[in-house]
Amino acid sequence: MLALADVAVVVSDARASSRWWRKVLGFSAHTIGGKGHAILVAPPGERFVLHLCEGVAPLEPGDTGIAFITDDLDSVVGRMSKHGVHFASPPRRESWGSMAKFEDPDRNIFWLLEAPTSMVRSTLKLRAPAPPRTRRPPRTARSARTTPRR
Repeated sequence: MLALADVAVVVSDARASSRWWRKVLGFSAHTIGGKGHAILVAPPGERFVLHLCEGVAPLEPGDTGIAFITDDLDSVVGRMSKHGVHFASPPRRESWGSMAKFEDPDRNIFWLLEAPTSMVRSTLKLRAPAPPRTRRPPRTARSARTTPRR
């Protein structure tokens, strides 16, 4: 199997950046390699993550080209605004839908795109498939319960 794993985002402080993503957007955070060798963030249940890279490359603030999709742009923008998030491009309607661009604390710019609920749900189904079902072996005379259930 082959799947996309992550996108690296250069940050000045991976732990602080992780706290920001959790606080502002409710993302889950994962640490790999003990004392924070890799700090990853993603919306809960999402397999595709942002790898917050500290000290591996110089900061280059600007448009990452990374987009998040939602079916309620106004609600997400409202929540982010309450946390003082700067919008490089405030929410606006386009002929194809609505969008906004926001900055993280290191001035990396991310996109927010609004799409119909059905599209967002189908996208989520593609990204986080249900775990495979395990089949129980058929019950045999030897494996049958010998004591009555209570």
